[in-house]
Amino acid sequence: MGKFTFESLPQLRVLSNSEIELMHENAVRVLENAGVVFAYGEALDILEEAGCAVDRETQKVRFPRDLIEKCIETAPGSFDLYDRDGNYYCKFGDSQSRFNPGSSAGFMLADDGVTVRPSTVADLKLISKVAEYLPQIDFVSSSVVCEEAPGDLGSQYLYYTEMKYSKKPIIGGATDAMGVPRTFKLLEAVLGSEKNVMEKPYTIFDICVTSPMTWSHIGAQNIVDCAKRNIPIELISAQIAGASGPVTIAGCILQHTVETLAGLVLAQVVRPGLPVVYGGAPCTFNMRTMYTPMVSMEASMVTAGYALMGKYYGLPTHTYAALSDSKAIDYQAGSETARSGFIALQLGIDNISGAGGLNVIAEMSVEKMVMDAEFIGSLKHFAQGINFNEETLANDVICKVGPAGNYLKEKHTLKWYKTEHNYDNLVMNYQDRAAWKKEGGKSIFEKAKDEVAKFKEMPGMVLSDEQTARLDKAFIEVCIEAGLTKETAEDLIVKCNEA
Repeated sequence: MGKFTFESLPQLRVLSNSEIELMHENAVRVLENAGVVFAYGEALDILEEAGCAVDRETQKVRFPRDLIEKCIETAPGSFDLYDRDGNYYCKFGDSQSRFNPGSSAGFMLADDGVTVRPSTVADLKLISKVAEYLPQIDFVSSSVVCEEAPGDLGSQYLYYTEMKYSKKPIIGGATDAMGVPRTFKLLEAVLGSEKNVMEKPYTIFDICVTSPMTWSHIGAQNIVDCAKRNIPIELISAQIAGASGPVTIAGCILQHTVETLAGLVLAQVVRPGLPVVYGGAPCTFNMRTMYTPMVSMEASMVTAGYALMGKYYGLPTHTYAALSDSKAIDYQAGSETARSGFIALQLGIDNISGAGGLNVIAEMSVEKMVMDAEFIGSLKHFAQGINFNEETLANDVICKVGPAGNYLKEKHTLKWYKTEHNYDNLVMNYQDRAAWKKEGGKSIFEKAKDEVAKFKEMPGMVLSDEQTARLDKAFIEVCIEAGLTKETAEDLIVKCNEA
């Protein structure tokens, strides 16, 4: 993928070529003059040695243009991802949109569609299994925060659970300063060696900036620690338009560019060539309700703008879409999921997070995740485009059948109907009313509940006994490092196994 080029930009455009160039120039100007805060001493040392102007008192870093643009050049446009077994999985950044569930939800919408309760390890275990079995979902993610996990443990319990029940690559992250080295121990236990973890990436770490223009101690340390270990990172600006970001769409895109490039420079200085995904999770601030929707049209416009910047820089891209701010599985949930998902697809965004997500991804619904997967399947079918050749154009068949004819008995129909049309539906209703009523007249939500019940009984893609023993041992060590007792660690293992 080329750098500073318009060749790879999608047809869906909210910025012209000249506006993209102006956005870059303004971002460089802000980075050179205003700077960005890095609240982590080692990051300040690294950036100062690389030629940045560092104010130790304010922790503000100002970046020279040549360093910014050099780091954009060294960041790869794509990279290989591997599964839990060390097998090649995909080329991340190949312009194919791939999907994973929402992330870090503290609550679950129960299967009655009404009750909201804290999320548990049983929920994460189920979501991991569902993500493993649904072909439309490409990655597993740290989709919920388990209430059983002690705060000092951070996100390691999430990785532990995900690795036990799915072999798909993980979109994860760390919620604490020591999260990267501790998670690395778990990855090493499953993959077999430090070399395997570093040479065959199996996870991407989400790392969030604290808007406006501040990389916290945790965020900055996570960048440095991932870069040292060659773990791909996804930099996420989650500014709120009108609150932690400018109220204007263009201003939000500019601040997003500044924040993301600052994190990218730190990563590339530590390890030139480290895979960096140009991500984001923009929200808007509703001045009437004080709510911060993530799937408003304005938030999607910010996404459309920063995705163009990421592609202009020749980087893989990420966003949150195919989710909803609704509190129920209703029309709003469906329309927002469809609109945001389709926009993200048309933008050519590489990683789209959010399936199953509700209420600014504070809540997850496994039933919605199943419904969303079906919608995602239709998006992927659309992305394949129209197969246009002499045979699919069907000129000869049309002439043969002629006026008032019928195509059902044609060999052409038999040959092409399964590939030209998408039949991968579990819950959508494509029957006439009589057939639908005969099968129980169930709503899409009721059918999704039935599918979730089936997934719950499935074992997931479990580890070998040897891998399980190594992972359990490493998890106990990580818990003890975090200040927990061995007994607490063993209890968490039991809760995961029995969930």
